[in-house]
Amino acid sequence: MLLTHLAGTLKCSKIHSPEIFYKENREAGNPDGRKRDHIPLCGGCHHPDTASTQPTAPAPKRKNWFRRHTKLCVAVVILAVVAAVVGSQLRKSKAAAGASADYQYVRTTTLKTTSLNDSVTVNGTVKSGDEASVTVADSAKTYKVATVNVEVGDTVQEGDVIATLDTTDLEKQIENAEQSYNDTLQQAQTSYDRAVDEYNTAVVQHENSLIDLQGKIDDADKNLSDAQDALETAKSSRDSAQSAYDSACSSYDTIKAAYDNAAASISTFTDAVNAAANTQNDAISRVNSAIAAYNADPSEANQAAMNEANDALSAAQAAYQQAQNALANAQNSCSVTELGLYGFTAIQQSLNSAEQTKTSAQNALTSAQNAVETALNQIETCESQQKSAHDSYDQEKNYSTIKAKAQSVEDAKTKLEQAKRTPDTLTTLKDTLANCTLTATMSGTITALDATVGSVCTGTVATIQNTDALVVEVTIPSNDVPGLTTGMSCNITSDATGDDVIAGTLTQIDPVANDSGTFGAKVRVNGDADDLLIGIQAKVEIVKNATNGVFTVPIDAVGTKEDGTQYVLRKTGGEGTDMTFEEVTVTTGDANDYYTVISGDDLKEGDVIRSSADLTQGIVTGSSDDSGDFFFTAGGDEPIGGADAPAGGPGGDVGGGPAGGPGGN
Repeated sequence: MLLTHLAGTLKCSKIHSPEIFYKENREAGNPDGRKRDHIPLCGGCHHPDTASTQPTAPAPKRKNWFRRHTKLCVAVVILAVVAAVVGSQLRKSKAAAGASADYQYVRTTTLKTTSLNDSVTVNGTVKSGDEASVTVADSAKTYKVATVNVEVGDTVQEGDVIATLDTTDLEKQIENAEQSYNDTLQQAQTSYDRAVDEYNTAVVQHENSLIDLQGKIDDADKNLSDAQDALETAKSSRDSAQSAYDSACSSYDTIKAAYDNAAASISTFTDAVNAAANTQNDAISRVNSAIAAYNADPSEANQAAMNEANDALSAAQAAYQQAQNALANAQNSCSVTELGLYGFTAIQQSLNSAEQTKTSAQNALTSAQNAVETALNQIETCESQQKSAHDSYDQEKNYSTIKAKAQSVEDAKTKLEQAKRTPDTLTTLKDTLANCTLTATMSGTITALDATVGSVCTGTVATIQNTDALVVEVTIPSNDVPGLTTGMSCNITSDATGDDVIAGTLTQIDPVANDSGTFGAKVRVNGDADDLLIGIQAKVEIVKNATNGVFTVPIDAVGTKEDGTQYVLRKTGGEGTDMTFEEVTVTTGDANDYYTVISGDDLKEGDVIRSSADLTQGIVTGSSDDSGDFFFTAGGDEPIGGADAPAGGPGGDVGGGPAGGPGGN
């Protein structure tokens, strides 16, 4: 090709510069300016047919100069053609370099102290842990809604009215039923009163016949006289007992006054003991309450409250013992010298003795008084015997009539008692009326409401949820369930909470798989969850165990020698693919799907470790297009970052590439 250009140039009548050469080639249909086939350099160059058929015009005189300097002309033309070809190759290289720039680097990770979690991550829905429904009783399902007092989002307390039903017709039914009940009751009461009056009339007639029993009345009169004599004797004994009792009371009053003085002198100490006892009882009550709260929720706050209550009880017990000691000292200082009594206990014992004497005298007096009462009762008995004679006669005379009247009273009484019972129909109507007022069955927030004025409610009217007690209901794949137990700590995240991680606890795992072969579970939300809303989706990381304060590297970064020794490759120098590494012996620990814990005496934070111990792996090729965007492929079979592995991982950022490229430092 070059020789052809040279030959053509020698036949041309003019010298072509490299620029003209490339221009003419581009105009001939070769965009890059390179000569692929023969293209004439000028209008008269390399046209055999034209050269052979047209006569050549006489050459100007200066043509003799070219003939005289032929070698010089050939050299100049050759230099021009060479310059054009070299320029074309340079532009081709520059264009190719602009289209693509390739480079390679080694993937590395930088050691830093971190944590490694062995966990299971699942998705779920935020729900309330405490929920109740407000429903309509069957007896009230036919009544339309009259008022709705709440809206979705309202906070209610247990017992608040949610809605009421239209009870206009029901109230009329109750009014009619009550009127019927009152009428029946009034009729029964009238019948009973009439029966009682008739019976009383029969009794009066019975008493008018007492004359025939006069003889028995005479005997009763004699007995009554004897009873009156016995009463006089009893009264005399009572007077003597009264005198003895008065004397005992005088002695008791003297000692009681001394005792009251002594008690007054120690009242301050007694009050102190009582106050200390009350304080001790209050402390015991608080301890019991704290223990109950801790048993219900063994949290750190409740543990602290229980410890505080125990400390308060100990202090109260010590104060109570101190008050008792002070009271004992004060009691020992009391004395009544005129009575020969020293010490509060002696005074108290003397008072007790005087009180016993007084009690004995009082008992004697009571006995004498009872004798008087007995005599009086005997008189009453005699009088009763007189009346009995009259009754016996009347009973004998009018027995059948009184019996019939008494039975009439009993029958009327039975009917009256039956009439007083509220009819089942009225009870049912009143119960239905009560059911027409729908109230909150728990305190919380209205999250669903199905009640419209004028409509009929047949199911759940409102759903109340406690938005402060949240759970996340999740499903766990069957292969992740082994090793999970309730009580494990959880980390909860969601789009609504952004980067915030909310603490939780695994509280329930269903014992049986669902139709999809997964297991339902519940996670209680423990942390601040103001932005965690009921119904949104959340991601839950269930932490089976965590290793803290360790170095971690990708699993492929650890190599194993033939003798079983494990090692990593630590950077010693160089950049890109020119990095140099040294083997560092390590011991591996816990691991998850992507990373493993390593340890070794020679490791330190900041060490740069090759991400693959296999020297044929972990090399990343990068390229950029005209726009400046970078594209990468990983050497070997290892994808960049590993499947689903977070960039860099817990062990540090993946690096080693050129500055500005992915993974670069």
